[in-house]
Amino acid sequence: MANQEETRTVAVLIEQLQSDDRAERLFAARQLADFDEKAKAAIPILKKWIGGEDRYAHVTALGTIIGMDKTEADALLPLLIDALEFDGLEQWQAMLQIQSLGELAVPALERLVDGDDTTVCWQASNAIFQITGDNSRVFKVGQRLLDDPNELIRFVGVEHLMQLGASVVPTLEKVAVDDESDLVRNRAVSALEEIES
Repeated sequence: MANQEETRTVAVLIEQLQSDDRAERLFAARQLADFDEKAKAAIPILKKWIGGEDRYAHVTALGTIIGMDKTEADALLPLLIDALEFDGLEQWQAMLQIQSLGELAVPALERLVDGDDTTVCWQASNAIFQITGDNSRVFKVGQRLLDDPNELIRFVGVEHLMQLGASVVPTLEKVAVDDESDLVRNRAVSALEEIES
């Protein structure tokens, strides 16, 4: 009985992927992601979203397809990683989709940690930390952000490191005293207070 209901639900959601209503299409794709390989029949429709004008749908399709069929990862994961160059919600959705792939995404994320785009670097290190629990990349990227000449990037570096708790107290104490920017020093002081409370 449960299998019949699940089959009906998947069929309805696949039909909704072709709706004229964008919100309904995106909702259906997100719901289908929960059915993994049982929803593979949706893949041909989702593949039509890839490369389209709707970048959010593009990102959603990439992550959903990989989640349904791991054999698609080699071809589609690079496109999902490229989507980290998007702005706003599309970039955030790309990172969420990558995180949802778990261990499958770690090798690609490892390559991003050493890239030039600081936003992508810290997001990639956060994703690896969320997936694996290994905080070494968070520390490495945080240190790199703290060395940046831009005070806003150093500010992000403080926020990035503070998730590591007591282990970064010595680093943040140094920033709270030595950084040339009042903004960064004050954030380091408040981060230390948050960690120690």
